[in-house]
Amino acid sequence: MNKLDKYIIVNYVKSFFLGMMMFFLIFLLAESINLTGWIMDGKFTVKESMKYLAYGIPEIVTNTAPLGVLLGSLLCISKMAKQLEITAMKTSGISFLRVAMYPIIFSVLVSTTVLWINYDTLGKSNTKKNNMKILKIENSEPVKVEKKFIMVREKKDTILYAGYTNKKEGIMREIEIIKMKEGFKGISKIYTATSGKINPKTNEWTFENLKEHDGVTNSTQPADTNNFKFKLPIDDILAEAVAAKNLTMPELREKIVYFTRVGADSTAMRIDFYYRISFALSSFIMCFIGLSLGSRYVRGGAAVNIGLSVIIGYSYYGLSTILKSLASSGTMPIYLACFLPLLIYLIVGVRLFMNAEY
Repeated sequence: MNKLDKYIIVNYVKSFFLGMMMFFLIFLLAESINLTGWIMDGKFTVKESMKYLAYGIPEIVTNTAPLGVLLGSLLCISKMAKQLEITAMKTSGISFLRVAMYPIIFSVLVSTTVLWINYDTLGKSNTKKNNMKILKIENSEPVKVEKKFIMVREKKDTILYAGYTNKKEGIMREIEIIKMKEGFKGISKIYTATSGKINPKTNEWTFENLKEHDGVTNSTQPADTNNFKFKLPIDDILAEAVAAKNLTMPELREKIVYFTRVGADSTAMRIDFYYRISFALSSFIMCFIGLSLGSRYVRGGAAVNIGLSVIIGYSYYGLSTILKSLASSGTMPIYLACFLPLLIYLIVGVRLFMNAEY
């Protein structure tokens, strides 16, 4: 890396963090407005509100990263264009691609970071944020105390049905446990019990009147409850259906596979899974657009650049939202809905970049 490269990348990183901070504060301010009302109503303390905001930081970072890259690119390169540095470099035989090389590499790092946050951190932080909101605002537990008619999957081949479950008493009633054959090709065995009680320390269940129904021989016989091992936390049994945004990408993938096997609708989860990948890559695409548009000096400076970033950035969000809605209704394939905005803006960015070479 020579002095010119250091000069470009230092200025670019400064511009990126300036742009990122601007949009980050806008998103943070919008979140703070709700929190202020909750604090005044006595639902949140100041300390709890800070914790709530901290849980929301990963989502804000992922939402603002493309805007930060776009505005940072515009600010950095337009400043160099204003000072005729871009013209001087081109005159010296330095191509625009060479000028943009390190900013592009930096945008790849930003995209990789966003993908990493989307992969693991985002789902966990959204879950904590959502649970805190339920506990403080709705005055209820994230997991219900009791519930009727429950069906959950304990393992890859085991399904639990319970007519009634109570967390305080640690009991289930009207129990049916179905053991499936490999690949969900059929039922292997069915266990029934009138009731069950959990050991809170080990999460193991003891059942009353446990019977075993063999699906192959079609016979029924009493089962030894001491030898029948069934371990499942009661919170997992009582848990509500989780929103896609509150899951990590591995959890999303697991649920998509499971829903597909049992014939349930996994559209929302599939959209969220592929959109996280697509949106992470958008920072890289926005770098091309920002560098290309900033390569020519335009009167108005920072105000014009900020306006351009808002228009381009939010047009991407708007198009993505519309296409996701079409995918949710089944009008458009999920892959196309998630990656079409990325493809469109990539074509625009490459076209603008090629024009910026001359």
